[in-house]
Amino acid sequence: MAPSMEIDDTVNKKSKPAAKKVGTPSASSEEASPHPDMSLAQEIHRVMMVHSSTLSVEDATAIIGMDPGALLDKVISRVGTGGKSVEEAIKENDAKYNTTEEDESEEKKKDGEEDSDKAEDEIEPLLNAALYRHLQSTLGYNKSDALSEDNLTAIETHHESIIKLLRDNITKAKDEAGDMEVLQAHMEVARYCAKCTTKEIALSAYEEVVALPKLSIGKKLDAYLEMTRVSSFWGDWKKMNETLSKAAKVIEKGGDWDRRNRLKAYQAMSYLCSRDLKSASTLLVEGIATFSCVELC
Repeated sequence: MAPSMEIDDTVNKKSKPAAKKVGTPSASSEEASPHPDMSLAQEIHRVMMVHSSTLSVEDATAIIGMDPGALLDKVISRVGTGGKSVEEAIKENDAKYNTTEEDESEEKKKDGEEDSDKAEDEIEPLLNAALYRHLQSTLGYNKSDALSEDNLTAIETHHESIIKLLRDNITKAKDEAGDMEVLQAHMEVARYCAKCTTKEIALSAYEEVVALPKLSIGKKLDAYLEMTRVSSFWGDWKKMNETLSKAAKVIEKGGDWDRRNRLKAYQAMSYLCSRDLKSASTLLVEGIATFSCVELC
């Protein structure tokens, strides 16, 4: 099923550079996974609309402020290796997870020195082979620098090794630490899968999270909301609504106002996707004074 995020193509037709995200995220929103990236979902949707001739090249250019062909190249680069060779991208990703404590200390020091030098629009590539294949086949992307099937297989093999490493951390946490460390290890697996693998693999990993014993209402709701984003990103509206229903049942048992309002924002997103603007606006107005749900932007 295609990644999708509904947009209104009748507004904001003046060309302009991409705006920086604004607003102060809520406490639980700050801890939310950056993946799936819903702004990427919108870009994919726009490219799909142009490809299907639902949106003209002229209108698309006016809406997004750039040629749709350039947007397609940007999306493919982001989903793939970010313009790097497969070997270099895999090496960089591997270094983030296969590190010693001494390496981690040195890396943190280096990150602190380099953060100020990084461009604000520098975005980490996803290395998502499944999504790359889908876009490549659906959009007929066959440029000379497109990743080959051998490249995509190598990326998937790499992810399998990283996921195994992350799952080893779950076992280690169970043996040597407490419930919070076990939860954190499970979340790391789920979030990695949400970034780099398929919808099915990601949702399965999140199901393991919500099945954990002694899981607080707040943490369970956080997991359900991230599952909602995974389903929405891949255009699975049925699964998205099923997950929102489960989240609503969880919040009935308790939960803070911060998470209650985040749930309203997610429910509003669901209504917007089905063009139920009245229900969506009601929920958005109820929560607008208390927080900003920036991970949906």
